[in-house]
Amino acid sequence: MVKNILAGLLMGGALVLLRGADPTPDQRERIQKLENSILAPCCYSEVVARHNSEVAVKMQIEITAWVTGGQSDREILDAYKKRYGLRVLREPEGPAWWWSNIVPWFVLAVGAFLAVRILRKWRGASQPTPAVTSEQAIPIPDLDDRW
Repeated sequence: MVKNILAGLLMGGALVLLRGADPTPDQRERIQKLENSILAPCCYSEVVARHNSEVAVKMQIEITAWVTGGQSDREILDAYKKRYGLRVLREPEGPAWWWSNIVPWFVLAVGAFLAVRILRKWRGASQPTPAVTSEQAIPIPDLDDRW
């Protein structure tokens, strides 16, 4: 427990030292955007801005240093993609973006279209038949007469 507290204090101190000058409001906004667009590579379940692992804190320090150092968002994201792979991005890029954002809606639309067609076909097949007239009726023997 004491080691965890000391590690947190050291990481916080490193953040202050590496950060140098305080970021401007525009830089703070970029830092927040970047920290919320990258997943912590230890578990890939939470963004860096909210995760409390050692790796996430290190990434927060790096992002702050890179933004205040003048690197663009694309350069920072490319550095993390190169280091940890595409999985580190919260929102996928390229073909993975299509598979996760467009294809499910397309499949839903096709499924809804097919469901409507099937329901209309069933509804059309279950139309009530016209009433039978007395001339067309088949005589049914009276059961009371047989007993």
